[in-house]
Amino acid sequence: MPLVINENLVSVFTPIDESIPQSLLSSLLHDGLTFTDLGAVSGDLWEAWAFNGQNFDPSVYSGFSFNSYAVEEGVTYAAREEGIYVLDGTTDAGAAIHSGVILSPSMFGMNNQKRFRAGFFDVTGDAPIVRSEVGGVGASIPILKSRVTFPRALIGKKWTFLVAEFDELGQMELFPIVLTR
Repeated sequence: MPLVINENLVSVFTPIDESIPQSLLSSLLHDGLTFTDLGAVSGDLWEAWAFNGQNFDPSVYSGFSFNSYAVEEGVTYAAREEGIYVLDGTTDAGAAIHSGVILSPSMFGMNNQKRFRAGFFDVTGDAPIVRSEVGGVGASIPILKSRVTFPRALIGKKWTFLVAEFDELGQMELFPIVLTR
């Protein structure tokens, strides 16, 4: 699986003590990533990992049949045996590209049962939605005027949220209600 980092690490880091950031980055990479020799990967399906922002938040792009990527002057290129392609637009060979973000399952700091009343999303798009799931049950709700009201029937401990069909996604705020007896 290729690792794609679209940042110049020299320009991102301005370390005071060179040994601290280097050892921290090294330990983070060894703890969180496993590198595989590309010769050992069979088939044509590839995954690209991008680490963005100050915290190196990971994004995984899959379903691409490319073996390498490059960004030059804001344009993203991908390559495979047949040639080099520009990754741009809203379709892939005529099929619509659907945006989406899946948040990691979370217990929101407590082992108690909880439900959600509302969520606020800094989102743009024609018909953005959020899907909340807990205990194998879920609901998809449209985001209207940056707000979502979740159904009261969904109750559980470990929640997963998916936000989809957006053009741009910024800050999200979710408000759990912790149920106690």
